[in-house]
Amino acid sequence: MADDKYDNSLALWKRQKRDTDVAGKAYPHYQGKMTVDGKAKDVAIWLNTNKTKEGQPDMSGKIKPPYVKGEQGEQGGQDEAPF
Repeated sequence: MADDKYDNSLALWKRQKRDTDVAGKAYPHYQGKMTVDGKAKDVAIWLNTNKTKEGQPDMSGKIKPPYVKGEQGEQGGQDEAPF
C-alpha cells in the first residue's frame, strides 16, 4: 500500500527525448506516477499544441496500472517504459 501522505495525488516530470524514440510516433510530454485510494498508477500527459477548435482541451492523458519490467500482459512483455 502506498504512503497515505501521498494518497490521491500525482507527480509529473517532463519527458526527455530518448535515442530509442521512433520518428513520427507521438510520445507524451509529461510522465509520472499517481496514487488513488492506495493504488499506484502510471500517468502520461500530452499537451494539445495544435488546437484547431475553441473548446478543445489544453492537455489529455492516460492512466494505466504500474509498468512491471518483463511482465506479460497489456505491455506484451516489453522491456521499455509503457508510454
